[in-house]
Amino acid sequence: MKILDFIEMVDLKNKTEVERTKLLCYYHFKETNISQFTMTMICNILEQCGFNKPNVSRLKDKLIKGKEKTMLLSKTVKGTLEFIPAVFQGLEKELGGTWNDTQTIDSHSELIEECKFCGKRPYIDRLIRQINFTYANNCFDACAVLMRRLFEVLLVLSYQNNNIEAAITNSQGNHLMLEGIVKDAVQNKTLNISSRVRKNFDSFREVGNNSAHSITYTAGKKDIDDIKINYRVMMEEIYNKSGLI
Repeated sequence: MKILDFIEMVDLKNKTEVERTKLLCYYHFKETNISQFTMTMICNILEQCGFNKPNVSRLKDKLIKGKEKTMLLSKTVKGTLEFIPAVFQGLEKELGGTWNDTQTIDSHSELIEECKFCGKRPYIDRLIRQINFTYANNCFDACAVLMRRLFEVLLVLSYQNNNIEAAITNSQGNHLMLEGIVKDAVQNKTLNISSRVRKNFDSFREVGNNSAHSITYTAGKKDIDDIKINYRVMMEEIYNKSGLI
């Protein structure tokens, strides 16, 4: 978890000095697995997060004494503090799940506008957020493959919405490969996809194919940027064809 996200999540700016220290030490432990803290380390953590350097002796007293007591003098590493077990367990109960979250995707419309295209189907939302996350984190091969997959999903939904799914289904009842779907889509009169959109279908497919199947090819940012405007236009039209908007 990014430290700025943690600071915002726990409203750190409005905490007391002791509470702030407790939470930042917990964050430090979760990120580094270091469970003993010197006062120098604690001061550095506070300052690195934009807070003033504390009065060291006063803060230490508050951490190990009185009603705000949070830590104990370590018995294993001289000169360090460690969490009182009950305090640590309370933090784990309250916040530990944040680090075990396997569902949340930290995306912010880096490539595809989430406020416009999300909220229609949960599985589509997840694909869009993965696309945005991979783009933001320079994982352009992953981004290209996911964009190809979303393109395929949207085409299939458009066929279903227009009651012509049989046109892209083989004798076993399975959908054709994307190449076959695209071949039909560009000339399908029921779908009636605009020429501006359908002329780019092969480029959407090929960028993903190269990343998925070429042994030596690796996608770069430019490969995604070269198709992103046309891809966004395609999404607008296919969302309408598929009944999503």
